[in-house]
Parts: sequence; C-alpha cells; structure tokens
Amino acid sequence: MRKFMTSLAAVATVTLAAVPALGLLQAAHAEDRSATVSLVGLNLSNPAHAAEFAIRVDAAADRVCGDMARTNPSGDFTIAGCKVAARKQVASQLSSTQRQGLRMAARANPVAVAAR
Repeated sequence: MRKFMTSLAAVATVTLAAVPALGLLQAAHAEDRSATVSLVGLNLSNPAHAAEFAIRVDAAADRVCGDMARTNPSGDFTIAGCKVAARKQVASQLSSTQRQGLRMAARANPVAVAAR
C-alpha cells in the first residue's frame, strides 16, 4: 500500500495536478481547443486530492487531445505529444501555493493500520 501511495503521489506531481484552465496548442483548423479543470473542493497538499486533480487533468487532456487527433488530417500530431504539452501548460498555470501543495502531497507518507 505504501508503494502504491508513493507512486500515486509521484504520478500526481508529475501530472501537475491543478489549474483553473487547460489550454492547448491550436489545431490544424485554427480552432482553439481548451478544457477547464476544476479545483473546487481540492486541497492539493492532500495526497488523495492531488491524485484526484491528476485524474481530472488527464481526463481533460484526453478529451482535448482526442478531439485534436480526429481533426488533424496532416498526421503531424501525436496524442502523447499533445498530453505532454497539456501537462506543461498546466504547470505554467499553477500558483506557487498550488505547486507547494503538490510537493507536500508527494512527500506524504501513508500509514497503514491493521485491526484484529
């Protein structure tokens, strides 16, 4: 369980878990593709909340990148590259407080308790 939580916190940090908006590169048809990621009810210093935010960011990136892939006839677009760009954009939109909260969540050590 501890390894799982540590991995989850690391993934949440790498995924850059929290932004008010996720804007991506323009598509081939010059349409601006973006998605909004809500932070309502999330405390990013909490590992579970940081993981939830990472899930939200990934879901938004999946939607936007999927739409862009369907409308890109030139073939010079990759979904993996789009998701990397999305995560970088998320990182650039985080406040210093949000980044600090994510770092705290990544360092959290889960405690397992056994009951008899």
